[in-house]
Amino acid sequence: MPNLKDMNTWTDRLRHSNLRSYTDEAGHFWLEQNPAKASKWAKLAREGHDVAWEFDGPGGAYIGRILIDGEIFTPREATRRFLQENRVEPNAGE
Repeated sequence: MPNLKDMNTWTDRLRHSNLRSYTDEAGHFWLEQNPAKASKWAKLAREGHDVAWEFDGPGGAYIGRILIDGEIFTPREATRRFLQENRVEPNAGE
């Protein structure tokens, strides 16, 4: 059964791009980041991270949250965690 926080379980795909998508219980539409794009988020996806964007519904407005590796972030939080020069990997001190 598909699970929001595990993109490997997502079974729906967009026809034209074959990107994975998921609709949650609230009707929000999550769309996988296209790794072929020339953005910092696409680069993160190419590096092996699962990245998806939340929309108000299919064809709806971007809500402002990102799912990365099963965790939901605001763009600011995601930038701090994954894109800053001296980023700290989770569990780095353990």
